[in-house]
Amino acid sequence: MGIPNSLNGRLLLASVCLLPVFVAVSGTALDRAFVESQESAAEERLRTHIYLLLGAAEVFGSDLWLPDELQEPRFNQPSSGLYAQISDRNHRVQWQSNSAVSEELPAPLDIRLVAGREIFTEVDVAGKPAHSLSFDVSWDSETGEERTYRFQVINDQSALLAERKSYRGQLWRWLSTLTIILIVLQWLIQRWGLNPLGKLATDLKSMEQGKSLKLNDDYPDEIQPVTKNLNRVLEVERAQRDRYRNTLADLAHSLKTPLAVMRGNLESQQEHRIDSDNTDFQIMDDQLQRMDEIIRHQLQRAVAQHAGGLPGKGIPLLKVTERIANALTKVYQHKSVAIHLNIDDTLEFNGDEGDLMELLGNIMENACKYGDGKVNVSASRDELLTILVEDNGPGVPLDRRKTVLTRGARADTATTGQGIGLAVAVDILSSYNGGLTINKSEHLGGAEFKIEVP
Repeated sequence: MGIPNSLNGRLLLASVCLLPVFVAVSGTALDRAFVESQESAAEERLRTHIYLLLGAAEVFGSDLWLPDELQEPRFNQPSSGLYAQISDRNHRVQWQSNSAVSEELPAPLDIRLVAGREIFTEVDVAGKPAHSLSFDVSWDSETGEERTYRFQVINDQSALLAERKSYRGQLWRWLSTLTIILIVLQWLIQRWGLNPLGKLATDLKSMEQGKSLKLNDDYPDEIQPVTKNLNRVLEVERAQRDRYRNTLADLAHSLKTPLAVMRGNLESQQEHRIDSDNTDFQIMDDQLQRMDEIIRHQLQRAVAQHAGGLPGKGIPLLKVTERIANALTKVYQHKSVAIHLNIDDTLEFNGDEGDLMELLGNIMENACKYGDGKVNVSASRDELLTILVEDNGPGVPLDRRKTVLTRGARADTATTGQGIGLAVAVDILSSYNGGLTINKSEHLGGAEFKIEVP
């Protein structure tokens, strides 16, 4: 599994990976601190017991004496878990508490006695772990002889270990619950923090559909530079598009008058020509006619785009197609053309209405012109808007399907026209990152023109 391709997914993955590690380290540190606290408390309790023994002990001559009943009750109870023993400088046991009667205590430490030294260790008593604290003390007897003893107190760790186990269970349960809660909170915080990006995507979609002209200013400070730059780019693009349309319209208007003069002059010369060979005049007339059609086309395109509304506006596809179908039915009334539409009334074309009129007009007119009286127009949307225009004509040969989409090329050279309609359709689609393909119709047997556009 790779890295998620979303900011929310990446942040959540980082939290899921790092937060448990942080919690585990924190839990280990807390556990260690608790264990050290237990050990210190155990050592302090043993030290208190040793001080009690020191207070109760007395030396008579060469003998060490302690009372039969000590102040701490556990010393008096057999197998109570709290034991005491005293050894001399030769590590021989001189005294044991009543609690050690039925237990075999570990032998005194084989370490030289040094008055005032403490030794805290862990030992085993009957196979159970226990804490041991030894304290070396020196006494002056009545005869003035110095005697050194090692007081050792041993305490069973069973209760301490049970307490430690209970603490660890609660600690890790709470930390696990806390980890889950923090991950959920992190996810909610991320969604809230990244919400402006979702709003930006929604606003861009609204602009694409023509519902707004620019992005709003109610974005966080970190995103506002992006939105301002996008608005600036869109304003520049709109201004450039307007300049392009105006220039194109001005150019077309400026060429109409010279063309009209040339056509009038050509017709005048043709009327006064004596011979009957008008081949040269016909060639010139055809070229002037083609230039005139191109200029009219560009003029209509510039005007339609200017009046068609905002780029990206949602245009009802069925409504526009019905208008074109009604017009073509009248134009090709002599062929009794029947145009069948299968388009859902919710489908929209996200673009310019003039572009849609020209695109469908050229392709549907092509189907009416070359078909045999039947034309089907259907549409659907998945990721792309797909429009199919089918006819029952002879179709387009496979080797001509790419050529016929180039400017000036026609599949049927016997039919009048300049062959720029399909090329114009391709130009329009390319401006929308769309495409046009020609296939054989499965339903009518003629040509099928497939339009795909975002």
